[in-house]
Amino acid sequence: MTTASTDIGGGPPLWVRLCHWTNAVVFLLMLTSGWQVFNASPFWIDHFPTALTLGGSLPGALLWHFAGMWVLAANGIVALTLLAASGRLRHLYLSLGRSHKPGGERSRVQKIAYLGVLVLLTLEILSGLAIWKPVQLQALTQLAGGFQRAREVHFICMALLGMFVAGHVVLALSSPRLLLAMLGLNRRTR
Repeated sequence: MTTASTDIGGGPPLWVRLCHWTNAVVFLLMLTSGWQVFNASPFWIDHFPTALTLGGSLPGALLWHFAGMWVLAANGIVALTLLAASGRLRHLYLSLGRSHKPGGERSRVQKIAYLGVLVLLTLEILSGLAIWKPVQLQALTQLAGGFQRAREVHFICMALLGMFVAGHVVLALSSPRLLLAMLGLNRRTR
């Protein structure tokens, strides 16, 4: 299966769209529950407005956050496996030159941005593990600079991912053709 053949006419394959929208929902869940967790012990800023948080309290927010974590992990494994197996990972993310194949084109800037997101997600996961299990994963926690530093890294990566998502949404809304393709509504008639 080639990348180009799956993108021509109808946009990304169904599995790409399902993984993408699963990530979108889970990111929102983890962001808002993470803000509630942050509010239990804030640093740098006072707090996030309660109306923007999920969970109602620290225990409730942790339950939502960990539930989202497992869905995100499962979805990430599925997405990375299918990206690698289909060749999309290499074609769309790892080759920094432009491809001459139709469909699925990304500029160098886009590829670097998406690679940056993968790095941020990796840091977010590692720092999250360091603060979730600081005793069991004390080597990781110490590598991050200790529990509080791991929280700060987690917070910074969350903020950067949030900025990426905000920019991503603005760009998607400014390109209705691509947005419709990601919704599976952009089918060419023959």
